[in-house]
Amino acid sequence: MLRNISKIACLVFCFLFFAILTNAQDKKDEKPRVVEILRASSLEYDESTGVTAKRLLGDVVFRHEDAYMFCDSAWFFDDVNTIQAYNNVRIKQGDSILMVGKYLEYDGNTKIAKMRDSVILKHNKSFLITDSLDYDRNIDVAYYFEGGKIYDEDNRLFSRRGYYYTKDKDYYAVDTVVLKNPQYDIFSDTLKYNTESTIAYFFGPTNIVSDSNHLYCELGYYDTSEDKASLSNNAWLRSGQNYLLGDSLFYDRKIRYGEAFMNVSVVDTIENLVAKGNYGYYYEEPQNAMLTKNTEVIYVSDGDSIFMHSDTVYISVDTADFKLIRAFYKVQVFKSDMQARCDSLVFYSYDSIAHMFHNPVLWAENSQITANHIEMHFLDKKPDKFYLNNNAFAIEQCDSVHFNQLKSRKMSGYIVEKKVRQIDLHNDCQTIYFIVDEEVDEIVALNKVVSTNMRIWLKDNKVENVWFFDKPDGETIPIEQLKDEQTFLKDFRFLDEYRPKSREDIFIWKEIPQNE
Repeated sequence: MLRNISKIACLVFCFLFFAILTNAQDKKDEKPRVVEILRASSLEYDESTGVTAKRLLGDVVFRHEDAYMFCDSAWFFDDVNTIQAYNNVRIKQGDSILMVGKYLEYDGNTKIAKMRDSVILKHNKSFLITDSLDYDRNIDVAYYFEGGKIYDEDNRLFSRRGYYYTKDKDYYAVDTVVLKNPQYDIFSDTLKYNTESTIAYFFGPTNIVSDSNHLYCELGYYDTSEDKASLSNNAWLRSGQNYLLGDSLFYDRKIRYGEAFMNVSVVDTIENLVAKGNYGYYYEEPQNAMLTKNTEVIYVSDGDSIFMHSDTVYISVDTADFKLIRAFYKVQVFKSDMQARCDSLVFYSYDSIAHMFHNPVLWAENSQITANHIEMHFLDKKPDKFYLNNNAFAIEQCDSVHFNQLKSRKMSGYIVEKKVRQIDLHNDCQTIYFIVDEEVDEIVALNKVVSTNMRIWLKDNKVENVWFFDKPDGETIPIEQLKDEQTFLKDFRFLDEYRPKSREDIFIWKEIPQNE
């Protein structure tokens, strides 16, 4: 869409340029009017010298059509209808245009004025200051080419070259353009500035820099009166450690609000956090962001990134710079050694705890844990411990048909170097554990235990020791005596087919049937 707009804008500019040239040519084809001498203290002319010009001195005034020219002295070449004016030179056209300088060449045939040395062009409430200015009265365009400064009530515009269209009140500044405002500075290659609307349009790489943030784009505009910007083509906003990027970006400086569309990213350079989507917004104060439409959150930790997808992501920062991340609906997470899914997720950097709600599932290698609510605690950005609240169920796959199982109301575990070292089960504990003959590497029996509470120690993902509390009841059944119904605890569900096995899989949501 933006590409089409750019094409349309280009066509419009071409049309306008052609129209201006045509209009200028039509006016040049008209018979030129003679420059008139209205006043001078003295006039000198000596034909014998061979100089075909009249010398005018003291309070000199010329008129050409609706323009009046004033100076201290001048040469008037009436045979070619031109003027050379010196000292205290002024051109007044209509009620709004005034040009001041020290030297003027004016051609009454072409209606082009060349003002030099300490030139000031005043038009309504704006001023253009330069050392060299050409003004074409046919099309009412001023051109400066040795550096110019433009002033209005709130802004200062500097560039090496530029044009000023007095009818439209448009400045076209080119080459090393700087627009200064009390709140920010704009640096650009090419800029159009309208003194009536006070809107600046950008047509090249542009930086908008203030004490609080930095905006960049390669196409767009900034309304200096309303303090609003619309930016595109590699547009981004930097605020402190955070970036907001998108194909197009809207920014309101008064409320410090940015809104981005398509290929949107919010980047935290300190936390190594990247949140993506196709729509998003960002408030600088207080810091909070929202992303939706094909979202992805990327969190880099020890070179192993965590990837998360959901319908919508909210990111906020409190006064102590702690970050709160909330992901809603169809949340899926992928990490090389850990995967997860749930309906909603909350992570708060203050305590480094991730909360998973509504049918959460967490996988690690050949293990799976489920509960009504899962808490995953991190230490130094690494998994440290977990809590399973209500209907806790842990499953370890031994082979295609045998699964070690832990079940209780609540469960907690401690992780050391990415491996579970200890698991505590609380209230109504049930376990199924398959005994392996290590010499032949075969399952020989099933051990089933029921207890109020228990603690399990593991080493290298194998049970090392078990403590039972409050009169445990258990049995061991040889493998050949096992019945199918004895190998599973009630509510057993192994959900590996719903597990995201790659970064790409987090965008594919599979509904888990309720009856499974």
